[in-house]
Amino acid sequence: MSCDAPLFEMQDISFVDNDFVVIHNLSLQIQKGTITAFLGEAGGGKSSALKLLAGVIPPTTGELFFEGKNVHRMKRVETLAYRKRTGFMFQDSALWQNQNIYQNLELPLKIHFPQMSAAERDKRIKQVFELVGCEKSITIRPAGLSIGEQKMIGFARAIICDPEILFLDEPTESLDNRTTDIFIHMLKDFCYNNKKTLIYVSHDTDFINTFFGDQYIFDSGVVTKK
Repeated sequence: MSCDAPLFEMQDISFVDNDFVVIHNLSLQIQKGTITAFLGEAGGGKSSALKLLAGVIPPTTGELFFEGKNVHRMKRVETLAYRKRTGFMFQDSALWQNQNIYQNLELPLKIHFPQMSAAERDKRIKQVFELVGCEKSITIRPAGLSIGEQKMIGFARAIICDPEILFLDEPTESLDNRTTDIFIHMLKDFCYNNKKTLIYVSHDTDFINTFFGDQYIFDSGVVTKK
């Protein structure tokens, strides 16, 4: 990829859900090492756009490119390589409810680092678990955590493979002020010290002002750059 080529490119992407147009003809480019915010009122399509950009859901029409390759036409080995380079923190955490915290954090390492020993996985899991400051046992299931604690474990899972690109969907929602401060400090260390690409959805004004970058406003499927 040339230094001028975009990391991501969305070309005329639309997304329709049950005959409702969520996103209409979205085209944008995102460069490596930048910060991008998707903003707007609830129901405006910003979370859907984040998932479309990450390749979590396919577009109804249009194309998504990562380093010049169509994400939805990648071979399996290319898809795995792409997933290894990205981390996604879901708004609802999306933790496996039938797995404990340790197992939730271990799964990405097993998938993306099959050569890693059990001892190496254990060290990385405990390192990230300690980083997010969860005071519960690592062997309990998500149901034993508060919503805020689940969010922090969701963040731990998103960064456990040390991805180059981080997608965050309403990361500070349901966090108290103290936990929000801890989270922002961790995210600054993770992104700024390692020149990561950060793409997020948020309605938190303080968070937006802290991680300022290109801003796209979503309103009833229509997107404008601020």
